[in-house]
Amino acid sequence: MTPSTQQALTNLLRANSMTPDTLDGPTLTQLFLSQMRISLYGGKSSIPMLPTFCKPFGTLAEGVPVAVAEVDDQEVRVCLVTFAGGQAQCGQRASFPVPGREYPAPLDDLLYAVAELIQPLLDTAQALALCLPFPVDYDGKGDGAILRFPGTMTVTDFAGQPVLSALRAQLEERGCPLPPMTLVSEPDAVLLAAGVQHPGQSRYVGLTWGSGLDLGFAAPGSIVLRRRGIAGDLTLFDGGFSQAQCVPFGQVDFSKDRDSYAPGEDLYLKMVSTDYLGEVYRLVMIKAAEAKLLSFGCSRDVLSLRWLGLDTLVEFLEDPEKGGTLAHFCREPEDREVGLAVGQAVLDRAARLLCANLAAVLQFVGAGRDPKAPACVGLHGAAFAFPPVKAALEHWVQADLREGRGLSLTLWQGEDMLPTGAAAAALYQG
Repeated sequence: MTPSTQQALTNLLRANSMTPDTLDGPTLTQLFLSQMRISLYGGKSSIPMLPTFCKPFGTLAEGVPVAVAEVDDQEVRVCLVTFAGGQAQCGQRASFPVPGREYPAPLDDLLYAVAELIQPLLDTAQALALCLPFPVDYDGKGDGAILRFPGTMTVTDFAGQPVLSALRAQLEERGCPLPPMTLVSEPDAVLLAAGVQHPGQSRYVGLTWGSGLDLGFAAPGSIVLRRRGIAGDLTLFDGGFSQAQCVPFGQVDFSKDRDSYAPGEDLYLKMVSTDYLGEVYRLVMIKAAEAKLLSFGCSRDVLSLRWLGLDTLVEFLEDPEKGGTLAHFCREPEDREVGLAVGQAVLDRAARLLCANLAAVLQFVGAGRDPKAPACVGLHGAAFAFPPVKAALEHWVQADLREGRGLSLTLWQGEDMLPTGAAAAALYQG
């Protein structure tokens, strides 16, 4: 790449907040921290700090079957979980496409699907856990109402509706046994699963990254100053970070946000979600074509695209010469060099934002300071199924958090983390 091309590419990436000077980790961390603290104090914040009132530890009773239902923006999944020798055994699995994804649906339809799938497990189960990725306003009495659904779903009649009470009504109509129920957030389930599967660490954090993004952590409930009377005992928190707006939006992010659901909202999510990373790349490559960084043929091909998925980008990054559509577009070495640089910059930006977010949580709870007692970060989500995406996060955890800031942490990814953690939560509350 010639010096002039390199400078033009750097200018393009800078305009799209993808260069080191636009992604200063400590500055971004302070922005996340300020929004977290404002939320705790009761001010207007884009990050809702949500205490779940769930215990982060307890007795992991063995041989006690727990029916677990997981709901996300793709499907409803259920299974029966028991623990033996400290390890989860998951069986009797079933799944169904989630109502509200392909067509509008009321909350009752979604819970009907949960009840339909989980009913066969309740003759055996001694507890039930409902695991959700959506932000929930927990009432401190074991229930909570969903605050919002993601832009990929259209669900109605959920505002102020206690979820477990509504599910209990569905099960009562069927004449099902009604075991004790626990509502657990997805990132907290990941946190608890990491504790079960990788025990002995000093502190745990749960990170989910896929179509959504969130972190779960444990802290004293009394830090929530906007609500009086919360005990000072440790409780699990759901960060609600998908909604964050304290991020350095770039040139293409504005046009992408304008054409997406809820313009002006969920800005952080739209920069890091697996649903959006391919589109971010496509839009930056269009700008590269406009800046004449690509050959005529490559520019023509890029401009012909109307949508690009992350899987197509990853295919190209893993095999630049034979990796599908983008490799065919970037046939010339110069095009390939620009295409690869833009692709890596897109993934690096997402990883660096996640590192800043993670550093804010670790700093907030005082974890990762002692090299002899590293914090353990549990990982779950579709992003980690793409090797270049996972590699980008691992690189910046090492370069930014460990080497740059002296934080001590390990990353952990296990099998069946959501049902394992959700079942553990149900047993800990009992």
